Amino acid sequence: MLCHFQSHLHSLKALCIQPDLNQIRFQDFWQDVIQQSHAIESLSQQSWALWEPDSYQFLVLLFAALLAKKQVLLPPNRVSDLEKELAEQNIYFLQRQSVSLAQNQNIELNLDDAFLHQAKIYFYTSGSTGQPKKIPRTLRQLLNEVQGLDASFHLPEQSIAIATVSHQHIYGLLFKLLWPLASGRCFYQTQLAFPEDVADIQKKLTALKLQNYVISSPALLKRWTLDVLLQDCLTVYSSGGKLESGIRPYVSRPITEVFGSSETGGIAHRQQDDALWTPFANVDIQAGEQQELQVRSNHAFSKDWIFTGDKVEVIDAVNPKSPFHLLGRLDRIVKLEEKRLSLDAIEQKIVELDEIVQCHVLILEREHRQILVCVAILSEQARQQLQSSNKAQCVAAIKVQLNSKLESIAIPRQWRFLTQLPQNAQSKLNKQYMKSLFQPMLLPIVLEQQNEPDQVLYRLEFSPELECFKGHFPDYPIFPGVGQIGFIQHFARQTWAELEWCNGFEQLKFQDLIQPYMVLQLKLSRKLHKVSFVLSHAEQTLASGRLLFHTQNDPI
Repeated sequence: MLCHFQSHLHSLKALCIQPDLNQIRFQDFWQDVIQQSHAIESLSQQSWALWEPDSYQFLVLLFAALLAKKQVLLPPNRVSDLEKELAEQNIYFLQRQSVSLAQNQNIELNLDDAFLHQAKIYFYTSGSTGQPKKIPRTLRQLLNEVQGLDASFHLPEQSIAIATVSHQHIYGLLFKLLWPLASGRCFYQTQLAFPEDVADIQKKLTALKLQNYVISSPALLKRWTLDVLLQDCLTVYSSGGKLESGIRPYVSRPITEVFGSSETGGIAHRQQDDALWTPFANVDIQAGEQQELQVRSNHAFSKDWIFTGDKVEVIDAVNPKSPFHLLGRLDRIVKLEEKRLSLDAIEQKIVELDEIVQCHVLILEREHRQILVCVAILSEQARQQLQSSNKAQCVAAIKVQLNSKLESIAIPRQWRFLTQLPQNAQSKLNKQYMKSLFQPMLLPIVLEQQNEPDQVLYRLEFSPELECFKGHFPDYPIFPGVGQIGFIQHFARQTWAELEWCNGFEQLKFQDLIQPYMVLQLKLSRKLHKVSFVLSHAEQTLASGRLLFHTQNDPI
């Protein structure tokens, strides 16, 4: 089977399956790309940021901009601070352009190697260990990676890609959009949020009599239950972090874990917990000093060996295709008071406790010295005890148990207890954000965020360390309404950059109390300068209303 963008220019097969099951054909897609490209070519800016929630529109704008010889940046988010930062560099977010209705011109495209090498996309690393870095990749390199996927995974041509991950990240872009585009497969247009959504869509797609494959993440697969059954599903892909052991039995199809990074692209894959990792067909590996994994492939941003920072055990040291064991991150070896400590090893000892389900240990600077801190997820029983007693007692009991497992310097000094480790938009652990949880806390903790056009959903956890709980009231802390309006304004302005300040309210209702440790859903919906909000717990609405904002286009 040919795997090249050029191979399906005139195909009448479906490329995109829309929610109403209408289909957009390859030929229609490329026609759309040509028209948008002509319009984008006339725009003066050379570099454009692309953030488009609709997968089809994203793919059109991506190829249209590249054909118009523009550079495309795929930012890690679209928040107001980033918009302002990019605008200072004369980089703005690309939107669909108005075009003439004189359609049906012949498709005359030449996606040859000259174009593929010239077309450049800039990805951002997740920024989990510091400031995000821009990583350049050419379309030729991305096609090489797609061809490597096709050689490593033998999927039938007649299959549909269904994704719960964003196409803004390289994993979603490759697996959901570029792989179908190059191989003649199709993708379901909308990103899905929950396991039940995946099962519902698969039922709907049975009308097309096509098999499907699911592109997901450890964060979503962790929520799978035995009663959510996949239909007509060939396999499930998981990337963005380590899949916890014991999840596979809950999912009724094989799960292929994919290991890689923005710098290297895909490196290897496996299908069982704790199995060896197998390099992709077009990837060579070797172990250097300190057993550090080095990677070379025709799809990475560099042709040289890339040092990954991962410690590995390679089974056959002279074989560049050798399977290997991952042994953790070398950059998680830290020196604390002249003592070398492995944060991975500390975490392993902590999760051996019955009270702890999952944790992440960090090192922080405190008054010119470093200390260890821990963000932990408690078992259901331990969480109930925490809420009925107090945090100091809970921490003391944990530290007593750790005395027999860890030397005193390796026991975290400060703790935060959550229901879930916070993740960024790419479903990776948000390590920088977790560090901020040990600073004075003004905002509820964002566990998850899902952006849609004119709407955003948050899962928020209300830690007892929040400043608004302090003194309000000492024996029965509740989160005041004025504090709720404050964080709702913050999240609205962070989502929609053109909202400047709140100058009024409508239909505010505070119907129930918010107390420490509660996990709530916040739904923000925007219409012009009005942002409606609903703050809910399970099926119960706790607060609702509308906020009226001054925007950049309003007269002062």
